[in-house]
Amino acid sequence: MSVLSALQQRNSHGKLIAPGPDAEQLQSIVAAGLRAPDHGRLRPWHFVAIQGERREALGDLFAKALTLTRPTATDAELSKARAAPLRAPLIIAGLVKPVEHPKVPRVEQVAAVACALHGMSLAAEAQGFGAMWRTGWYAQDAVVIDGLGGDPSDEVIGFLYLGTRKGEVKPLVEPELDTYLTMY
Repeated sequence: MSVLSALQQRNSHGKLIAPGPDAEQLQSIVAAGLRAPDHGRLRPWHFVAIQGERREALGDLFAKALTLTRPTATDAELSKARAAPLRAPLIIAGLVKPVEHPKVPRVEQVAAVACALHGMSLAAEAQGFGAMWRTGWYAQDAVVIDGLGGDPSDEVIGFLYLGTRKGEVKPLVEPELDTYLTMY
């Protein structure tokens, strides 16, 4: 798959099953992400790979955050929170760990982490895996961030779910470039 093909054909896939990337493939995926544009070479990121039984621990963390945020959460809502990380065999949480810098504002550092996660999704696709980027309110929740090893100033920019595609890839309508591009 050429880089251009990967970029133009990338498509999120919501149904992901085992197997997920093995250790060597994961290393390759993360290495691709670390090549993301990064003004000042601040490396304002930290990635947490969650797989196997650790996905259940992440689900418990989601349920704990939900309980603290909404004490009236129903059993069904708590079950859904616990099950969320089980949607793929591997999840990469991408955290921004902002670095104080006179020329590189936080927004650029967030963009660097987002670019890294996108690069990882393309690297996974190039190795034959499907990917789905998810966020939700858990990404900004202090309990979740702390549970992932983050500091109070950190934020989860995305949870990248990776695994083998189950089912057909949903076709995407090709966007009309004129709608999104203005020649100046």
